[in-house]
Amino acid sequence: MESNTVVLQVIWSCFHHLIQASAKIFTNMAKLPVATLAVIGFIALLGMNDAYVIQPRTLQRVLKDQARITKEGIAPLITADGKAICTTTECVVAAANLIESMDLTADPCQDFFQYACGGWIEKHPIPDSKSRWTQFDILRDELTEILKVILREENNPNDAIPVNTARDMFTACSDTDTIEIIGLKPLTDLLALFGNWPMTQNTWDEATFDWKTATVAGRRLYGTNYFLSVFNYLDSENTDQSTIYIDQSSLALPRSILVNPSGSPEIMSAYSTYITDAAKAIRDYLATGATDAQIDADVLAMWTFESELAKITTPAEDRRNITRLYNPLLVSEVQGWTDSVPTITNNGKINWEEYLTNIYSLADITVPSTERVIVTETEYLKKLVALLDVTPTRTIANYIHWRFVKDLGGYTTQQMIDLAFAFSSVLYGTSQPEARSTTCANQANNLVGFATGAKYVERAFDEAAKTETTLMIANLKTAFKTLVDDATWMDADTKAIAREKADYMSEFVGYPDWIKDKAALEAYYDGLTATTTAHFQNVQNANSFLNKKDFLTLRGPTDRTRWNTYPSIVNAFYEPQLNSITFPAGILQPPFYGLGRLANMNYGGIGSVIGHEITHGFDDQGRQSDKYGNTANWWTPETLANYLERAQCFIDQYSNFTVASGSHVNGVTTQGENIADNGGLREAYRAYNFYVAANGAEPLLPGLEQFSSDQIFFLSYANLWCGVETPERLEDQILTDPHSPSRFRVIGPLSNNEDFAREFNCPAGSPMNRVDDCILW
Repeated sequence: MESNTVVLQVIWSCFHHLIQASAKIFTNMAKLPVATLAVIGFIALLGMNDAYVIQPRTLQRVLKDQARITKEGIAPLITADGKAICTTTECVVAAANLIESMDLTADPCQDFFQYACGGWIEKHPIPDSKSRWTQFDILRDELTEILKVILREENNPNDAIPVNTARDMFTACSDTDTIEIIGLKPLTDLLALFGNWPMTQNTWDEATFDWKTATVAGRRLYGTNYFLSVFNYLDSENTDQSTIYIDQSSLALPRSILVNPSGSPEIMSAYSTYITDAAKAIRDYLATGATDAQIDADVLAMWTFESELAKITTPAEDRRNITRLYNPLLVSEVQGWTDSVPTITNNGKINWEEYLTNIYSLADITVPSTERVIVTETEYLKKLVALLDVTPTRTIANYIHWRFVKDLGGYTTQQMIDLAFAFSSVLYGTSQPEARSTTCANQANNLVGFATGAKYVERAFDEAAKTETTLMIANLKTAFKTLVDDATWMDADTKAIAREKADYMSEFVGYPDWIKDKAALEAYYDGLTATTTAHFQNVQNANSFLNKKDFLTLRGPTDRTRWNTYPSIVNAFYEPQLNSITFPAGILQPPFYGLGRLANMNYGGIGSVIGHEITHGFDDQGRQSDKYGNTANWWTPETLANYLERAQCFIDQYSNFTVASGSHVNGVTTQGENIADNGGLREAYRAYNFYVAANGAEPLLPGLEQFSSDQIFFLSYANLWCGVETPERLEDQILTDPHSPSRFRVIGPLSNNEDFAREFNCPAGSPMNRVDDCILW
């Protein structure tokens, strides 16, 4: 139970919010009826009185009760022309938030992002610990604050064991005194397993190092992927079974920076300093006597090698063809493939049967030479063997050890955390590290997310949201199918298959029911342990536990009911190989969704997100799989040609969007997200029209009576993407993120949307009503 103090804080938050709302609405609309302000005050007083009689509940439930009383106790307000005004608490607060976000001095037909979000940006400077500040980030911080309350509580025998395990993890992470006493020992002990980090040693014997042993250990213990990415998932051409995938490696920096280091001198200088200072910290801790000159020379050789490694990887824009990435081979055939590379040394030689078996032995799985695996980048394997063959063992060892230090150093001393932050401040533009409590809560959530998610759902989620969102999904699917019916560029046979795929799409909303069952939650995490004094070891134990759990799915049947994410996360997902959409509890809150809000706001919010995820099943990659998630070309040649022409429109359009530095959005790598944004918006608007046809016109929002319900729909959509980024973060997003920057997630879809142009009376050819608009769905 929450304390009385928390309850009073909740009610005060409600009261404070309402007072602010009434001031904003009154300021915005000088002619606002006095009765509206009376209603607002009455609701606030009800809230204050309730503080003495209600049981502890979330703010959302308090607001819901107030709205009920308001609806039952006061007649609705009517405008001079006979239109109803919504006066519930939810409508008052929602109206205030929209008004606060808007810049009414901007022209909505010139720049709708500024019009909808200018006020929000002005009032929400980026916090020092952030490189961006968006609606998503605010919700994530609010969710983290709830998790902190849960994780700071004493262990409770009435809670499931994994919940208390999460608390132990949080406690160990928060105990910086003990972490400092332990020092770098857990990290240096790990490095010692592979012969120690050469540049930190006065003498080093290359015979003590084998890159295969080190990368296997990293994959087993921490899920890292150095040189090779090895994982198991559904076979994309037969999703009834799982298989092992072998892919190119992860990189420590964005590929484009490593490929052309001279193009980013400030970042590369900071990166070199980070490596150098980390090496010196470990050298000093071990007191090995390695010289600064030796470290400097090794750092230069190492990142020069890393640049060459980046060059043999395939860029993201060339990895969107699923068929090209699907290369099934027996392990023995992979062996022959890499053995065919002429070599001088043995640095690059790989015994694949041994390598894969060593990884999967964590789950007691043997991978024989007859195992069928899927290689995504066959040429990369050959190039890797050739590169490693000509690279000194010392350089390879320095690189692998550095990757361990970079990935795991943050679980050790403040010195290592400070070194990482100094580099990230250059890469992302942050000026202050995030609070330790935030870091620790997020780490626990990432490692034991179903346990923390169970408590989050218990404390902060209303079951009605799950029911209503499920109904909205059904409406969005219907809307998508009508758009398919209206598509003049599709033939009848392809339309039929598209509708069938939409119908077959499975959905996951809120949370998996089993996490509410204490026994089921304990069974899921059976074998996971943690202490309150060993943070580094806790992280290793949890990662190893999750890796083993994942490896075990290799030999099991496909479970199409399994949740692949936890509920305490602010995001939504489409999974191509399952043809499924997921909306965790964390995202089912304002501004995306709100119980008691007008439907235009919910359809403009979470409705467009639902539509976005549905459309992913039909974007440039989703279109390559069928209703079961199997790779299949179900398009007739003529319709596919039409599709590709329309998809190219999005590539060209978004490639012309530029940020302040002059960098262009990558229209190729962002095309899937851009298609989903555009399609999701159109589907949500159509679904909202279905809602109105079935339920009647909605009332207006107080203080925003000049806006029609349809205009509020579009304002609610744009409001989702209000946000601002540091210049550094924006550049990194352009280089690495498949999503377009926030501004273009508003400008792009709305300027392509004829319904928006009509509702806001934007003349043809204006920036928000393109003549050359792009439409797929």
